[in-house]
Amino acid sequence: MGDIIFGNKSGDTVGRDKIVHNGQVAPSPDRGAGSSPPRHTILLLSANPGGQQQLRLDEERRAITNEVAYSPASGRLDVRTADALRLDDLQRVMLRFTPAVAHFSGHGHPRDGIQVLDASGLPQPVPPRALSGMFEILRDGLRCVVLNACHTDDQAAAIAAHVPCVVGMRRQVLDETAVLFATGFYRALAHDRTIRTSFELARNGLDLHGVPDRDVPRLLARPGAADRPLIDPA
Repeated sequence: MGDIIFGNKSGDTVGRDKIVHNGQVAPSPDRGAGSSPPRHTILLLSANPGGQQQLRLDEERRAITNEVAYSPASGRLDVRTADALRLDDLQRVMLRFTPAVAHFSGHGHPRDGIQVLDASGLPQPVPPRALSGMFEILRDGLRCVVLNACHTDDQAAAIAAHVPCVVGMRRQVLDETAVLFATGFYRALAHDRTIRTSFELARNGLDLHGVPDRDVPRLLARPGAADRPLIDPA
């Protein structure tokens, strides 16, 4: 679970069906007839540019992967990670994994939207219109987009025109809020709860921990889209 696709990690890592060497994914072996059905992928996208407050993205990623790994859905959900994200990586990883959920963690700007890294590791805005357009083109199989970053409510609204369920943040998001929200959301999803129930349990988790930010996350969903589990019963 949680193979590192980009970032500063090096060396060989063997996942359940991937071998990653120095950031490059080797071709998957042919499992042959009779193999289990394909998993639904949760794709964790993240960027922590230099020159800005450094976020606890490793902690958020660890929480999500653990909730999936120790859940009843561990055999049906796969977590893939693309960190130190750059602009060209966005299309590349979406094409590679065709995720059911695309989750972005990092910085957001009220005007410029989410931010990735440029070639020097500094902030690079992702044009909001282009990001929405990418999800319109690559929406096949995509059930939910989560923008777990500050000031992403407007971007979420634009993406919601193309994706059934989108979560955005109305204003600044504290590190603690981001980690707790993600933990609760994916814990519930991995226990076959609906997207709406998972969202509400994530907000309830903020209340349980005394974090006064339950009104910051917002779920935008088409009628009925948030009222079924991420993985439909066979």
